[in-house]
Amino acid sequence: MADSDLEEHPVVAQTPAHQSAAAAPGGRPRRSFLGALLGLASSGMGALLGIPVLRYIFYPLTAKSDDSAWADAGSVAAFSTIGTPMRRVLDLEQRDGWQETASQPVVYIVRAGGQVKALSAICPHLGCTVPWDAGRQEFVCPCHGGVFSPDGTYRSGPPPRSLDALETKVVGDRLLVNYQYFRPDVPTKQAIS
Repeated sequence: MADSDLEEHPVVAQTPAHQSAAAAPGGRPRRSFLGALLGLASSGMGALLGIPVLRYIFYPLTAKSDDSAWADAGSVAAFSTIGTPMRRVLDLEQRDGWQETASQPVVYIVRAGGQVKALSAICPHLGCTVPWDAGRQEFVCPCHGGVFSPDGTYRSGPPPRSLDALETKVVGDRLLVNYQYFRPDVPTKQAIS
């Protein structure tokens, strides 16, 4: 048989009788319709089960940081008779996303105008820790020589503003301080956390 004979007589595929009987009225086989329906149902179930998992994974990235927290500074009675700023170390636990950090920022408790006030010990110039100088009776920044009065008011040097006052409240007999970080080297107090 020559090659030309094969080309002249194409082979026609014979379909079994059970396949032609299972065809849908539109010409598509029912099996492909059921397969598509099963695939669609499986995809929908996967999406429904995947949503809670995705929320669990991405929640820490979208949740706000809770690093601005109230911390115990001590008994109110301990601050009722202070004459000079009293240094206190706060215990803070900050949570941001999956990261949990423990920090111990320093604050100074002062009496100003008959009220107890908490001052951040961070210099508003470039963020150095400002100690109380008992000999000079003022806060003096060791980095660039910024000077602040006992109530935290700016006196001299490069800092653009006074020491940052922190929000306080009394709960029972305890003084609580809402510790925050502020943007350095700007003339107005701007919280960054």
